[in-house]
Amino acid sequence: MYLYNTKKSVWVLISFTIPPLKNYSKVTRMKKVKDHLSEQKYWDIFTIPEDSNLFDAAGLMHKNKIGALMISKSSSGEHLSKSSVVGILTERDLVYALSGGSKKLESKTVKDVMTRKLIFTCPDTSNSEAKKLMLKNQIRHLPVFSGEHLVGIISMRDVFKT
Repeated sequence: MYLYNTKKSVWVLISFTIPPLKNYSKVTRMKKVKDHLSEQKYWDIFTIPEDSNLFDAAGLMHKNKIGALMISKSSSGEHLSKSSVVGILTERDLVYALSGGSKKLESKTVKDVMTRKLIFTCPDTSNSEAKKLMLKNQIRHLPVFSGEHLVGIISMRDVFKT
C-alpha cells in the first residue's frame, strides 16, 4: 500500500501486490564452456598432422560434418597438448587456399594454409566471455584446453544458441 498526497490535499490510497518469484529457490548459474562440451554429440576431437594434404583434410571435415580440424605436429602422439597442437584448419582457411587456383592447391599442405595463431579458452570460461572472445577475434571455432590438454572445441553455434 502506498499513500499519495495530491496537490489539493487529497490523500489517495493505492494498493498493489507483487507476485512471488517463480522458482525462487532455484539459483540459475551462468552457462560455461564446459556445459557446451557436455552437450556435444561427438566426443572426438578431429585432428590431422601438419604435413597432410588439403584434400585429406577437406575429406575428413566433410565425412564428419565439422567446420574445423586441430592441426598437430607430425611427430605427436594421440594426446593433444598445447605443445603438440600447432594450429587450426577451418573452412575459411580452405576457401582462401582455393582462391590461389587448383595447381597451387595440389602442392600445399595443411601447414601452409592453417591458422597458426591459436585462440583458445578453458572449460570454466563463461558463455558470455567465450562469445566476446570469438567476436573480438572473428573466429567461429574455439579450442578448449584444460591445463595443457585439449579437451574439445566449441563453435559459434554452441555459444549463441543459449
